[in-house]
Parts: sequence; C-alpha cells; structure tokens
Amino acid sequence: MITKISAALACAALTAAMSACSGVAAGPQANEKTITVAEVPGFDDTVAITGLWTALLDEHGYKLETKTVDLAAGFSGIARGDLDGYLNAWLPTTHASYVDKYRDQLVIPEKPFFDNDRLVLAAPESVPENTISEVVANADKYGSKVVGIEAGAGMMKILPDVLKTYGAQDKLSIVEGSTPAALAALKDAAAKNEPVVATLWTPHWAFASMPIKALEDDLGGWPKPDGSYPVLSKKFAEKAPEVVTWMSNSKLSEEQFASLMLAVSEAKDPVEGAKKWLETPENRKTADSWFDSAS
Repeated sequence: MITKISAALACAALTAAMSACSGVAAGPQANEKTITVAEVPGFDDTVAITGLWTALLDEHGYKLETKTVDLAAGFSGIARGDLDGYLNAWLPTTHASYVDKYRDQLVIPEKPFFDNDRLVLAAPESVPENTISEVVANADKYGSKVVGIEAGAGMMKILPDVLKTYGAQDKLSIVEGSTPAALAALKDAAAKNEPVVATLWTPHWAFASMPIKALEDDLGGWPKPDGSYPVLSKKFAEKAPEVVTWMSNSKLSEEQFASLMLAVSEAKDPVEGAKKWLETPENRKTADSWFDSAS
C-alpha cells in the first residue's frame, strides 16, 4: 500500500545528470535548501516530530519552515508541489482518505518511523469506568457527550463508527472542538475528580503529565494501530533525494516518541524542546544514525 521511493530517487538522479550535461541548473540553490511542510495546530505528535526534523535538518544545511493548514488543504498542497510534505501521516487507516486521493503524487517510505499509533477515548484515572462499554452504560454521568478534537482530524471521521460499534449513537453526542480544548477538559475534570470522556491518542505527553487513562476498547471499535510516515511531494523528492533517504531511515521507539512529545510540550518553542531531547545521548545516537548512509 505504501509508495516506494525508488522511482523518485531514480528520477532525481536522471534529472541531475541531464542538468549537468546541458549546463542548465536544476533550480535556485536557496529554494533547494528550504523545506516547507504542513502542520496542523494541536496535533502534538506532528508538532514534536516536525520540531525534531527542524533541528536535525538545520545541522545538515536545510531550513525547515511550516505552514499552518488543515489536513485536507495540506495534502492537496503536497500533491500539487506547493508544500513539500507532512511529517506524521497515520497509515494505513486514520489519514487514508487524504493520502489515497493523491497517492500518485506522493512519496512515502515503505516503513513507518513509529509503528504503534493508537486512537483512544480518555478519561480521568479517578473514574471507576475502565472500558468504553462501561462509559456508554453510564453515559448520563458523562454528560452524554464525547469531547472531540479538530473536525478535520482523521479520528473524528472514524469516531461515529466507533460509537456505532458500541450502540452509543443516541447515547453519546460528539462535540467537535480542538486538541487543546479536549486536553483542558481532561485536565479540569481530573483535578476535580469529575467524569469526562474525550478523544486522544497514544503515545501522547498528556498521559505522563496528568492523571488520565485510555479506556479499553473492549469491543474493538477503533481500527488497529497505525504507523507514522513522512509524506513528501514527488516534486520535492526529485529535488532532494537525500532528505527522502534520511526520513526513510528514521525510527523511534514508543518511549522515545513519548519523551520527545513531553519535551516539546514543556518548551516554549518546539525546536528548543527537540534540541533538549537530543541532549540525551541515546536520543542523539538514534537521530544521528538516520543520516548514516549505511542505515
């Protein structure tokens, strides 16, 4: 299902060779050294990995810039070549509706850099309910609602089917909002020992920062775990095949990804948080290995 990068790399090599033979430059050097990627506010895992790549690519002569968009606009921009990429697509399920539409214009590594992204419903640790079924059975206690994140998020498209699995369409209404609002609702309820249920995902820094828990998906309503993939435009991949290779080499453990998100959440700036994370020798060793041609 995942697009292979070999064709893009071969095309890049051919383009470079033709340019050298003709004496015509492939494009302005300044443009070749700037990468512009899509970023969605509130998607904390994407903010974290984008901050990390900003810090790392700067060490290798690239300036990474972000453009705030919603997912639909982001992927259409990548397909056109107006944006160079999005660094944390959840596949094969959560972001499939965006990726599949433009797959022929995208370059995606064969393997994810993280392979255990899970969509969850979260609640304060203080509530006695531990499963989604138990929350549905006590829907009135939870205000008969689920606090959601951004309306354009992949999980918000999936959530109605999850509620249907539990027969909860008429018991729990979905309140669309934002990731910061969902986190604020969880934090406030946890502090007051009150019930609330909200959409979230793991890994996420919030599980290490506040007394909340992921509800067991006892009826299997959510899809199986996704992997995290960088998605790049073919136009950019042909221009900067070395970046495609570096990103294809990348790999994070769950502990590393969670700690990266936590470091970024605690910093004033995502890049500074990423740099702080890189100060840990094991993290630095892992990141440096992505740039090793033997990887």
